Amino acid sequence: MKRRGIIAAIAAAAVAASMCGCMDNGKIMTIDGKEINNGVYLYYQQSAYVDAQGIIREASSSESSESESSEIKYFSTSVEGKSTAQWVKDETMRLVKEYVAIQKLCDEKGISLDQIEKDEIAENVRSTWDDTNSYIQYFFKVDTMGKYYESFGIGRESYSLVKTSNALRKKLFLKLYDKDGETPVSDEDFIKFVKENYASVELLKLDYKDYKGNALTSDSDKKAVDEQAQKYADRLSGGESFIDVKYDYDLKAEQDGSREDIEDYYDKNPVEGKTKEEYVAEEIAKLTVDKAEDLESIITYYKKGDESADEKILEFVFSAKDDGKAALLKTDDCVYVIARTDVSEREKWLEDNRTSLLQQIKNDDFDEYLDEYAEKLSVDGNSYLIDAKYKPEKLESKQIF
Repeated sequence: MKRRGIIAAIAAAAVAASMCGCMDNGKIMTIDGKEINNGVYLYYQQSAYVDAQGIIREASSSESSESESSEIKYFSTSVEGKSTAQWVKDETMRLVKEYVAIQKLCDEKGISLDQIEKDEIAENVRSTWDDTNSYIQYFFKVDTMGKYYESFGIGRESYSLVKTSNALRKKLFLKLYDKDGETPVSDEDFIKFVKENYASVELLKLDYKDYKGNALTSDSDKKAVDEQAQKYADRLSGGESFIDVKYDYDLKAEQDGSREDIEDYYDKNPVEGKTKEEYVAEEIAKLTVDKAEDLESIITYYKKGDESADEKILEFVFSAKDDGKAALLKTDDCVYVIARTDVSEREKWLEDNRTSLLQQIKNDDFDEYLDEYAEKLSVDGNSYLIDAKYKPEKLESKQIF
C-alpha cells in the first residue's frame, strides 16, 4: 500500500472528541524499550482513522450527489479486506512503530536537530497552545488548537514529540537520498524525473474583453487581441527576455484598466485647451508599472497530472517542446501566449524544491525502508487502553470538517 501522508492538525483533531475528556499523560505501550505516550498514540490513531475514511469514501464514490446525501457508517464497512476498526488499529500501530523506528535510526546514524530546528518546534507548540484560532472558536467553542487537543488527550508534550519526529524524519530521508547521502539520487535521475513531470512556462493571458471589461463579440475585435498575442509570441520566440515582454504586457494592462477612469475624470473635469482624446493620451502615457527584477518571479510552473490546473493548458504545455518557442492557445474567453522553457535550467527553483522533488522520487523506497526496520521492533502494549478505552469505534460519531 502506498503511504498516505499524516493529516493536517485540524482534520486529525476534529474526530477525537469522543475520546476521554481529560488529558492523559500515561504510557500506552513500550516499543523496543521506548515508552509511548497515550497522546502520541491518539495522534496517530486520528491519522489512521482519517485515512480510512478517505479510502472508504473513494471506494463508495462519495463524491456523487447520492452518496453525499447519505451518512457513511465507517465502522460498518471494511478497508482493504479488514474491518475498519482492525484497519485503523493496525495502521495506528504501524505509524507508532515508524515513530520509534525514526528515533532509533536517527540515533544510529548520529542525526539530531539543531537549536534552530528545536526552536521552530517550540514556537509551533507555543503558537498551537497560546494563539487564538478563529476556526476552532467557531466550530469547537474553545480558544486555541492546543485546548482542543487537550480535550481529547493530546498534550503539549505528545504534540511536541510528534513534531520532533516529523523533523527527524525529513533529516533521515535526506541523510539517505540527498547529494551526499548513503544512497543518493543521481543528478541524471533527478533531472530526468523533473523534466518528465514538471514544466517551466512563460505565460501571458489576453482576455477577449474591451478596456471596460465587456466581452468582445465581433470577430474583428477578437482578431485584434490575437494579433497582439502573436506579437508577444514572436518576441519570445525571437529570444527576447520574458522580463521585457511581460513588462510591456503589464503596462498595456495598466493602461487599458485605467482608461475608463481617466475618461470619466475628464468628463467631470474638462481641461481647457485639450480635447478628451489628447488628455487621455497624455495621462495614459504617464502610467508606469514595476518591472520584474528576476525571471524566477514571473515564471509559471506546472506539474503533469495536476488536477488543480487548467486541463487545456496542461495538455498544451506538456505536448510542447521546452525550447522557449512561444505559441498561442485560444479558448472561448481568451488567448494564452505559452512558451515552455527548459525546467532543468531553473536552478533556484530546483534548489528551493529539491527536498520535495526527492520525496516524490524516493518516498516509496523510504516507506519500505522504515516499514522493514519497524517490523522488527518488539511491542509491549496495554491491552485495556488499546482495545477498550481507546478503541477505534469510539471515533464513529465524530464528523471531519
